[in-house]
Amino acid sequence: MLIIQLIFINITFIISFFLLMPSSPWLFAISSVLCITLAAMRYRSYQKSHRQNHKILQSLSHGLRNLQDGDFSISLADNTANEGGGKNKSQHEVLALFNQVTDKLRLEKQSIYQRELLLDKVVNASDVVTVLVNHRDTIIFANRAAEFFFNQKSMLGMSWQTLLNEKLPELIPHQDKDNAIIQLLLNDNNVNDELVKALTKTEQSWHLSRHQLKLHGSRHQLTLLKPLTQAMHQQELQTWKKVIRVINHELNNSIAPISSMCHSGNILAERLEQPQLIRVFGTISKRINKLAEFIQSYSQLARLSKPKKQMFDLSKTLKQLQELYHFTLHCQHTEMMFSGDESQIEQLLINLLKNAQQACPEKASVVHITSQQGTLSITVRDFGPGMPVQVLTKAFLPYYSTKVDGSGIGLSICREISDGHQGQITLNNHPEGGLQVEVHLPLS
Repeated sequence: MLIIQLIFINITFIISFFLLMPSSPWLFAISSVLCITLAAMRYRSYQKSHRQNHKILQSLSHGLRNLQDGDFSISLADNTANEGGGKNKSQHEVLALFNQVTDKLRLEKQSIYQRELLLDKVVNASDVVTVLVNHRDTIIFANRAAEFFFNQKSMLGMSWQTLLNEKLPELIPHQDKDNAIIQLLLNDNNVNDELVKALTKTEQSWHLSRHQLKLHGSRHQLTLLKPLTQAMHQQELQTWKKVIRVINHELNNSIAPISSMCHSGNILAERLEQPQLIRVFGTISKRINKLAEFIQSYSQLARLSKPKKQMFDLSKTLKQLQELYHFTLHCQHTEMMFSGDESQIEQLLINLLKNAQQACPEKASVVHITSQQGTLSITVRDFGPGMPVQVLTKAFLPYYSTKVDGSGIGLSICREISDGHQGQITLNNHPEGGLQVEVHLPLS
């Protein structure tokens, strides 16, 4: 367009030269000045437009580079909105379209970031061990449950096979399984003493699943390990409760008339002055009372309700129990506030302290209370003979007891109270002798 205008001005100058120069030199001079002025004005307008176009192109170039680098916060200033002309209108539309695109990309990036943040929170809050391995057998993602499970601060960049060889060789025989329930003999990571941790292992149930997927065109393997031990314990406990309720109902229905008839028979024997019948009915009454006590002890497990949590001072509760049981208390603070069902926690402590005192009556047991990383730890240690390994694995089973007069219900109640507070209870033999019970409860 500029070239055409300049050609037109040049033709006008040539025509005026031939028509006006011979006859009217002053008119030619005027026309020459006008042509030069028009050419200068048009050139100046062209320079201004060129600089503006160059500035807009430069801004677009910088903006596109920012988009290429993933920065969607860029927004181009539009100085052409108040200027007239179709060209400025086109520039305004281009700048407005660029800003609209960046706004949309910025919103989509924020939405993706929020979804990724939510997914990260969900995965890290889950107790399912999650590990993602790329085609080079390198771990590129592991959640907090996986880091706790393998006792590693960070697993990124580690070799998956090397980690299994060092930390979990028990999982290697299950490498060919994609969806199965497996049994693993594992250490308890809640135990702080490395020697105790090495000596005590428990068999735990896990659901193993593997998934093959492609990310960025390369093969990846997602391994998931879901803990089933606590869920199976809960299911087992609920089954025991149902059995206990049925047995209690049937036995109570039978005991009541037998007890009544025995009482009547005893009165009749006394009237008839029959010493032998009196002894018979007395023996039957004692056995009925013993059976009633037996049923009553087991009914505690069936009646245990959902914890009613409220804040209370755990150290104060333990100091009150020192009047009943002989033990030494070690606590980090003079007050140890905890949110839980006070009566249930007190019942748990009574059961543990009673067992500890029965294991070694002549020496005081030791109780340690600590809190760290959002977990309250209660450790009760006695100085008795400890427990054989085969007994440790069955200690929490209802009705199982090695004591002559034991009901086998105390530790079962302890485990249900611990599970009801989303905690964990473990048994192990202390290296220096005696049995050590550890209860870990979340503070929040």
